[in-house]
Amino acid sequence: MKNKKDSRYLFWSRVLNPVALTIYGVACFYLYSLCQYGGVKRRMPIIIICMGLLSLWFLWCVYSNHKHEKKSQNMVLEVSKEKQYDAEKDIRRSKLWYSISCFILVGITGLTALGVYNSAVNYNGKLSWLLQDLKNKRQVEYIQRNIYEHGLQGIFDAIETRLDLPKDLYVSSDFILKFNKDGTILSFDTFLYGRNEEGETESFVITYDDKKSKKITVYLRGNVNADYDDIHKFQPLLDAMKVIPLKDTILQWEQEEFGILYAGIRNWGYNTAGIVTIDKEGNVKKEEYAMNEIVGYTISVYVPEKEDMIIPVRYIPDWETVMIEPEMIKKNDVIGYRDFDGEEAFFLDETRGYRLTVADAALGSRFYILDQTQDAGLTWQTLNKDPFSGDAGASAGITFLDEKLGFIAMSHSGGSYGELYCTEDGGVSYKKISFPPVKVPLNENETYEAFDFPGMPYLQDEKLEVLVGQGQDGDYKGGIKALYQSLDRGNTWEYVGEADDK
Repeated sequence: MKNKKDSRYLFWSRVLNPVALTIYGVACFYLYSLCQYGGVKRRMPIIIICMGLLSLWFLWCVYSNHKHEKKSQNMVLEVSKEKQYDAEKDIRRSKLWYSISCFILVGITGLTALGVYNSAVNYNGKLSWLLQDLKNKRQVEYIQRNIYEHGLQGIFDAIETRLDLPKDLYVSSDFILKFNKDGTILSFDTFLYGRNEEGETESFVITYDDKKSKKITVYLRGNVNADYDDIHKFQPLLDAMKVIPLKDTILQWEQEEFGILYAGIRNWGYNTAGIVTIDKEGNVKKEEYAMNEIVGYTISVYVPEKEDMIIPVRYIPDWETVMIEPEMIKKNDVIGYRDFDGEEAFFLDETRGYRLTVADAALGSRFYILDQTQDAGLTWQTLNKDPFSGDAGASAGITFLDEKLGFIAMSHSGGSYGELYCTEDGGVSYKKISFPPVKVPLNENETYEAFDFPGMPYLQDEKLEVLVGQGQDGDYKGGIKALYQSLDRGNTWEYVGEADDK
């Protein structure tokens, strides 16, 4: 007769049969994959099915074993020596398989646990992001969504139902908000920081998109460069929004969607395009001429994606006194091309940069001046009053390859074609570049010049190269571009061939 210990071996060897272990391994693999890569809809059903099968199998084994033991207790069997030998042989096999299956089970479980643990380590897997969200992510209901009725205060009233915000806040990245013509807020994003009551820095990444959720999402404890300079104070935006005639401002534009941008103090040089000062009573004054550089906290109201056609209205509150101190000048953290509020700029290094600023506009076309900064954009001086030699259009790029050699581009007719200009004296003067024409087949009998929208030149193996596209109306070979090369710093260009985008 089998003792209880032998019965347990037989029971567990049956439970842990190869098929059951295979199903368990599949479940563990999908559990690890879920933690590492996510995909609940794709992986969770398989895990549930596997665990369901294992549970049913275990219950069946318990029931079958219980039934067998009960039957054995009610029967007195005379067992032959041959059958007894077979039973002992089964027990030995069961003990061996039990040992092997336990080893396999522990191995599968250990490897899965290690994989799940690694996926929980910061930035290693999907599980780590879930844990980060549990720790740092907060969502709040957003009800007061009409900017005409509730202004920006509705946003912060909602957030403060779950979070205590510092009294003094600063912007680490631009505050950008979009709304439709009836005042419904569509989206906003910003990165704020401030000191709590204990004097510790707290940061808040705040985002909302009504296409994704009706809740405001706030991420806490983000890495922030908390310099606490007056340039990035957030309160001037809140104060100004209480008096800015927002509804009246957008009535002049027959559009469906509008935006608000705030980045703290901005320096507009002597450019008065769109500049409007406003006092605490809401009285506004459009600046026609600047005797001094225009510097101040700026709230830009604009039409998204159409800044090159519709000049934003840039409100500057007159009650905020701005003093430019040397310590306010800090290095620029973006070297290369920048685009802010519809104006294109290029920085050679952390402090020196150039930007194309609108000087005048008419019928959707713009005339530009070229400004230069030596202090990371805090102040700008006009370097070239007419870099495009009297042409009007929309700026389509700016770059400098060194202190002397640079390029700017202008597009016309809504991006249908463009022109490239080159400077060899650091922006003091520009000349228009001519490219050898390349004709491509229009049909069996006609050809035309397809490539008429140049991009920005770049250095390639000590040669200048540029890709010339087809503009908005081009459809030759799916919009393929022409590659040109120059061996004399952009004075003359040679056609190389057709090329995909760089």
